[in-house]
Amino acid sequence: MNRSTTESVPLDLETMRACAARVLATDTEAPHSEELETVTLQLRGHIMLTVPEVETAALALPMDAVPRACALLCVEEARLRLSSEPGRHLSNRIAHAQRLARSVRVLCDHYEDGFHQCPSAPERAAYLRMLEHYPACSACRTVDDNGEVTGVCPAGDLLYEQYRQARRGPAAH
Repeated sequence: MNRSTTESVPLDLETMRACAARVLATDTEAPHSEELETVTLQLRGHIMLTVPEVETAALALPMDAVPRACALLCVEEARLRLSSEPGRHLSNRIAHAQRLARSVRVLCDHYEDGFHQCPSAPERAAYLRMLEHYPACSACRTVDDNGEVTGVCPAGDLLYEQYRQARRGPAAH
């Protein structure tokens, strides 16, 4: 084999981020159907190129490393988004493209950062703490006939508030 087939070409993160930004921009008009289809295909391609790179680098990290867990979680989330169907309505297809774009952004962050620190790590960590707590807590699982939570759980409320704070990001001073 020649050298070009054994070494991977660096990813074009600038192009990937620009594609994601186009879909996530809130100050522009929603793309028309054909443009949305093209951008969605581009985003899918970016994810397919980035996932193996990020996964390989993450698997090289120590088993108990938080960056490894975060990167692998992002990889799995991206794979789930690749396997999901966008739906028929334009609003569903736009939402699908936006989810793909968020995955592209996060994967680019992991690829670019040699330590694989995820900018959304605090949010994900808070979310994972909620996921661990709620199924194990009888108060959090108590619901009425409509599926509304009826139990009172101060720990669950605190975890949810921590998650909300993490989503907002650090307070501006």
